[in-house]
Amino acid sequence: MSANALLAHAVKVLAYRFIKATTGSTDSFAGYKLSPHTRSPNEILNHMYDLTVKTIMMIQQGHFNCPIPEVLPFEPERDRLIDGLGELRTTIESNLIEDDVCERLQGPLLDLASHIGQLAMLNGLNGTIIQRENYYGAEIN
Repeated sequence: MSANALLAHAVKVLAYRFIKATTGSTDSFAGYKLSPHTRSPNEILNHMYDLTVKTIMMIQQGHFNCPIPEVLPFEPERDRLIDGLGELRTTIESNLIEDDVCERLQGPLLDLASHIGQLAMLNGLNGTIIQRENYYGAEIN
């Protein structure tokens, strides 16, 4: 498997896991905070979208410099991130990614994975049951 194919598949898995972690969220989830010093799920989503846009910029233009996106309400923010992950996957699939850029992309992608875990935990603490699943057998589309 090429680096591009591996990265593209990783982004598909991130989108899949993100959807699983946020499906069934209640209205109170967007602003749920464990303390005044932590981000809300909506703030985490916005940060994740920012990471996604910056990763696309790194692939296309060789830098992460772009403005921080405006914070949207939860559902539009969630939809925007799903669309952004699709755009990131398409960008990876349509560009030959050099090894040095590939290494720099691992950080933002792993950060996205960490935030998906945070969202799943926060969603559970907020009262939403996250269904168990065997990810080895999951169909990732």
